[in-house]
Amino acid sequence: MDDLRAKVDTDRLAEEHGSALYRFCRSLTFTREDGEDLFQDTFLKALERPQRLAADPRSFLFATALSLWRSRKRKYARRERIAPSEPLEDQAVPAEGPEEALLAQEEERLVREAVAALPEKYRLPLVLFYAMEMKVNDIARTLGLPPGTVKRRLFTARELVEKGLTGNDGPT
Repeated sequence: MDDLRAKVDTDRLAEEHGSALYRFCRSLTFTREDGEDLFQDTFLKALERPQRLAADPRSFLFATALSLWRSRKRKYARRERIAPSEPLEDQAVPAEGPEEALLAQEEERLVREAVAALPEKYRLPLVLFYAMEMKVNDIARTLGLPPGTVKRRLFTARELVEKGLTGNDGPT
């Protein structure tokens, strides 16, 4: 086992997939700190299973991050039932002027809320496709779904986000 672990080139792995995985972790968690924790835990878990990592590193890393996030989400939900808390929002990067900055921040907030309001089965393919720029087949492999199902969920997610932004029968 240690021989396999030694053969995993962590520098190459981080260089090739690190930034995309980090963006994915951030998009799942919505906070920098939680995203960084998830990112680090994903790499640690990947190093524990080098045989699975060797086959398809990108899909394995994204699937591992997703699995860890789901586990944390369940833990968080249990804790919220005991002691509710309110998350802090990240600050948006200012635009040209104060008006543009305010409009950009408001638009970002509306899109984030519309995407966050989507059911998980629609939100995850949408985030993987747009934020992570993954291809449909890669998303299918990562989520363990047929490519046709991923395409349909992307289509439905786009419709739900559009309805949520225009105020017509928001996402359900």
